[in-house]
Amino acid sequence: MRERIAKYLLRNRVPALDKLTRAYEAPSDAAAIARVQLDRFNSHWQRAWREVPFYTEWKREYRLPEVLTDINQLGDFPVLTKPVLSERRELMDRTPGTERYTLTGGTSGVSTAFPMNGDDAKASWTNTHLGRRWNGIEPGDRLFMIWGHSHLFSGKGAWKKQIKRQAKDWAANIDRMSAYNLSAPELDQIARGIRAARPAYVIGYGSCLAQLCHHLRDKGETLSGAGVVRAVNTSETMPAADAPLVQEIFGCPVINEYGMAEAGVIGYSRGALYPVSVFWHDFIVRLENRLILLTTLGARCFPLINYDTEDLSDDPMPDTGSVIEMGSLLGKARDIFTLRDAAGAEHAVSVVLFDHVLKQISQLRSLHYTLRADGGVRVDYTAEGAPLDGSDLQIRFAEGLAQEGIRIDPAMTEFHLLDAPLQTQAGKRVTLKRESQ
Repeated sequence: MRERIAKYLLRNRVPALDKLTRAYEAPSDAAAIARVQLDRFNSHWQRAWREVPFYTEWKREYRLPEVLTDINQLGDFPVLTKPVLSERRELMDRTPGTERYTLTGGTSGVSTAFPMNGDDAKASWTNTHLGRRWNGIEPGDRLFMIWGHSHLFSGKGAWKKQIKRQAKDWAANIDRMSAYNLSAPELDQIARGIRAARPAYVIGYGSCLAQLCHHLRDKGETLSGAGVVRAVNTSETMPAADAPLVQEIFGCPVINEYGMAEAGVIGYSRGALYPVSVFWHDFIVRLENRLILLTTLGARCFPLINYDTEDLSDDPMPDTGSVIEMGSLLGKARDIFTLRDAAGAEHAVSVVLFDHVLKQISQLRSLHYTLRADGGVRVDYTAEGAPLDGSDLQIRFAEGLAQEGIRIDPAMTEFHLLDAPLQTQAGKRVTLKRESQ
């Protein structure tokens, strides 16, 4: 019954998906695709510099052209970064049509609020389901998500948000379990949930999928009889070495869903981790010194133009100026580590839990975690606005962990304000490190 309800509720969205599907099925070579992208870029760029205050200023400051004659001219545009957008938050806040903001997480770089509206949601839904359709999955098919629950950590009214989320999930034919606490009992519960739901596909962070599959392999169990047709890795890079194990335990191919909060889903693989096919109708992907630079082409509240994704690829840059398929990706990798609670019990925890707890505090920007030798946690952070109270941060952090059944003494955490994000000698952002004993 849930599947019938879900498909009925989604019926009005399917015609747009069918139209987009046909657009990608039509024969087109790289040069033809580049021409389509050029036309779409010029159309959206006109709107951006005329109507969006940030880009009005951006165009003036860098003397950018009003119209491009070749996609390769995007290489002459300045690279747009999260720090730049954070510094110009006042301009961002004047974006017309803004209905909400999407926050990127502090563990993936500087936490930044991106203006969003219904156009972003429509584009994201259609692109996401196009990629799933390429893998034999249709809107309304049963989905099991091993996922974060950042909406639980919003303080006042959190229980209402939880009930609303559960109702929406039921109507959309989605079963959802937490990706935060990955200790053995929680992993067993996830496995039981998948077997009971018999979903068409399972989506989760690659590190969580791998943790689940290692656990089941050690127990001599599989999920191959659960009816799953695709295991979908999302939001982080899955090491190639983990893919065969995930495929073996689920009894189906493991594929990539590549995207990010500020842009939605950018591409999907088909039947394997790679290559990832870019949704070229909606995005231009360029490579500069391995860095993936993104330009949005579809209707967006706040367009992204030559945007630094902070992800890398070892692919060559095509002469046409646009990457259509990516054979390699190096993006965010979430660490899983052992955390001891106040009673001495140990929990296998994903670092994304820390991120989702703390990003509810809007002043926090870049977050860095150190697991202390005594079992405590040190959080180094950058922030904007007035100084934050350390005791309040300790309490809110402990309350967030308690939502997942991990009860720590707030005094076992410490918060330190930084002037700038921490980086390694290679220039990469430090997310998690461990003190030696």
